[in-house]
Amino acid sequence: MSKPQIAVRIPPSLLEKLDSYVERLGVSRTDVVVSAIATYLGSSSKIPLSQRVTELEAKVEQLQVPLEK
Repeated sequence: MSKPQIAVRIPPSLLEKLDSYVERLGVSRTDVVVSAIATYLGSSSKIPLSQRVTELEAKVEQLQVPLEK
């Protein structure tokens, strides 16, 4: 069964943030939007495991601070 498609309008500044995020993580806009909607609606179990792992890896990378000598 194919997935339904929707169209939304978002402010240019939000699109820039979305594009920056997908470029940094190497995922698609669709993956990020589906993940965001699922999380917002309390259905995070519907987010593909690969997407959840990618997002967790990015968060861990942001938290890691290089040790200064």
